[in-house]
Parts: sequence; structure tokens; C-alpha cells
Amino acid sequence: MTAITTQRSSTELATAFANEARRLAEEFEIPGASMALMLPDGDHFVNVGVTSFDNPLDVDSDTIFQIGSNTKTLTSLTVSALEEQGKLKVTDRVRDHLPDFKMKDESVADSLTLLDVLTHQGGFQGDVFTDTGAGDDALAKMVEAMAELPQVMPMRTHWSYSNSGFYIAGRVIEVASGMTYEAAVTELVLKPLGMDHTLFFASEVMTYRFATGYNNVGDELVAQRPWLMTRSAGPAGSTCCSTARDMVRYARYVMSGTLASIAEADGETNEQPPLATLDRARLWKPVRDIGAGINSFPGKQAQMGQSWFIDQHPDALILSHGGSTLGHQSNMWLSPDRKVGFLSLTNAPNGHAMNRKLSDWVKREVLGLSAPPLPEFSVSDEELGRLVGYFIVNGQPYNLGTKLENGQLFVVMPGSGAGGTTDLPLRFIAPDLAVVVGGDVDGTNVEFVREDGEVAFMRLGARLFPAERPEGASAGLPMEAL
Repeated sequence: MTAITTQRSSTELATAFANEARRLAEEFEIPGASMALMLPDGDHFVNVGVTSFDNPLDVDSDTIFQIGSNTKTLTSLTVSALEEQGKLKVTDRVRDHLPDFKMKDESVADSLTLLDVLTHQGGFQGDVFTDTGAGDDALAKMVEAMAELPQVMPMRTHWSYSNSGFYIAGRVIEVASGMTYEAAVTELVLKPLGMDHTLFFASEVMTYRFATGYNNVGDELVAQRPWLMTRSAGPAGSTCCSTARDMVRYARYVMSGTLASIAEADGETNEQPPLATLDRARLWKPVRDIGAGINSFPGKQAQMGQSWFIDQHPDALILSHGGSTLGHQSNMWLSPDRKVGFLSLTNAPNGHAMNRKLSDWVKREVLGLSAPPLPEFSVSDEELGRLVGYFIVNGQPYNLGTKLENGQLFVVMPGSGAGGTTDLPLRFIAPDLAVVVGGDVDGTNVEFVREDGEVAFMRLGARLFPAERPEGASAGLPMEAL
């Protein structure tokens, strides 16, 4: 891996970025995208496509997209702002703020901390999207319902991405701040950063230019209707919507501490908002190793900070996150030490695929970072056969699976809206570590996690799925149950 900074000027880089962004958007047939390249001496925006095929408006830097799980970093920053105000500590137990908090495993309920949920270490079912209504009590109801979630693995053991942990963080924010989650994020984070087009409610979004999301149904792109926003899942990313211009303001704060203005306090004196004095470096202090990275080069090991994924290269620290909702996909990464960043918001079902290509271009052309060649690692058919089986998707009516055909191992997963299944071919690069080869998820890491020598879980991307090996499982196991 090299780390040679390009000698091209910012103007030349911005022009080349725009050309590459437009080329990739055309190649991947993206309906609309708003992208940004952040360089030490300025920000450069590129917008392509339209907000909707039915009612087309040109996408611009103030077009609103759903940002999905990028919201988790805003939730985390709001927790830190409350800590700066002395209203909580990130090391507090959840029960310090929610005395009636319950989980199926009482030991988890009693010892779970805010840092545990902000770093995906709770071990309980991570994907649950129960709609508890649009009222101000939506989060309280959601957290109460979480008492029935299964404990998939012991807390703080194997790492697995968890949406549901952020519902807990959001509810603690409400109790500690005395505001709704949305109001707290707005007052403590969005207003100080000047993010006035970052909104949580459809009734607000519809008064601005916004992008309609699209999904694949067979070979067609179909508009996502209704435009889904579930308030109970808001802190994890179900409701927050933003623009490229606002997200760049956010990125600049994380990298450099830049605020839009100093908020005025009651009375005659001005008081700095908590973001002005917050130690931003704590956001990317490594908390634990997570195995192969989520937004890293394929196979590269990464770490988890306070809701940010961390990749440490020889000459660049990179913090990253992404977001997916039904119809929107977005990606963002920042390099605080190099003051370089990348952002792409799309209303496309294959947005991540395009974003990965464009992200790699920026890492290579601006930071001088290139993915090393993937090693070839040979796995015998006998050993591959031991990896064949089903893997449980908690809370869903389907499983994932693996199958072996002609010496090739595949992950088998449910297909798109058209039904059926999709086979993802794997290339092994180390014992129990492979990457997907080809397609929209090319380069995604797949790990087989063992306990006492037996495969106990499969990690596909960020999520860990428990193994369920049916009696008599063998190579070529039929996958009709998927």
C-alpha cells in the first residue's frame, strides 16, 4: 500500500473528481446523486440526475436525501454534547438514566453502558424496526418493547452491527435533555453547525426539494412509496434527512471543529454551545477491534470508535459511516489529520456500489492510498463443505445460507423485490475470511467465526448471523427455505 500525496492542484483534483463522479453515475444508472470532495483548502460539490423520474427536478447541493445510518454518528455526537454539559457520561449504565430498563438477559440490562450501545456491543438482536407510532412517546415504547429481544451472543464478545442499540441511546438523550430526540439533536448539534436543511419529519422535508428513493423490482427501478420514515427507529437512521451542503458542514466540524456560529444564551452574555469545547478526538478513539472493516479495503482489519468506523493507514486516519434506507444509499468518510473527506448521497438501490468506486478513486488520487492485491488462499473442498449451512437472521422470516458448487463457495441470500435468491461467490483470502467477488457488493467481507473449532457465526459485512446446521447438512445443501 502506498501513501503518496498527489501533486495535482485542488482545482485539477476537483475537476477530475467531477468527471469521475459523472462517469460512475452514468455507468451505474443512478437516478440522482449529490456528492462532495472536501480538500484542505475548500469543498467541491458535484450533482447529477434528478430528484424523481415522475416529477424531475435537477439535484443540487441543497436537495434532501435520507441519510440512513449516518444518523448514528449524529446520535453519538448528541450524547457527547450532553456529556459536555454534565448531564451524562458515555460510560454511564443505561439504568443510571432509565431505571426501569429491561432486557431478556438481566445481567445485560444491569450492566449495559451508553458506550456499549454506541459501539454495537450489546449482543442482543440488532435489527428490529417495530413502528410504535408517530407520537413523542415512540422511542419510549420501542425501548420498552426491546425487553423481549433475544440475546444473540454474550455482551461485549463477538462484534455485530446493531440498530436497536441506538434506540436506547436515543431514549437516554430524551431523558437527559428533557427534549424529544429530534429536538435534542437539533438544538445541540444541527443549529450550532448551521445544518438548517437537516430534518426529521416528512411534513418538514416536503417543503424543500427532496429526492424520491428507488428500489429494484426485477429489472426495473421503482419509486419507493410510501416514503418510509419510522420515528421509533429514528436514532439509528430511519428518519433523518439531509443535504450534501449540510453534511459537509458536519464533516468540517468533525475534522476541524468548525461551527457555523456561537449560540446566544439567555441574558446579555454569549455562551458557547457544548460542541465548541467538546474533545472531538474522543469520537475516534478506538474502543475495540471489529475484524475485517466495513468501509475498508477488502480484508483490511479495522476498529470501532464512538459510532465511527476507524481505518488507520500509515499516513492517514479515516473515519467512515454509511447509510441505507428503502430507496436511498449514502456513504461518507473523513480524514481528520489530512483534512480530506468524501460524501455521496444517492436515491439508488446500487448507490453503495457506485460510492465504493468513487471513494476508492478519492483515496487513491488524493491520499495516495490503494488497496493491496488480494492474496490467494486455498481452501479444500472438505473444509469448504464444513462451511455449508444455514445462518439465522433474527426477526426475519428467512435465513441466509452457504452452498458449495464445483469447488466454489457461495453465500445464498434472499433476492430483491422480484423474489428468488441471489448467489454471492466468495474468494478466500485467509483462513475463515473471504470477500464477495463481483456484483453490487463486490469486495464485501465475509468471515466465519468459530467457537471451540466449529463455525458459530457468519459475518456478512457488518452483521453476525448465528449458524444453524441442519442434521445431515452437506455440500450443495438445498436453499429452498430462503
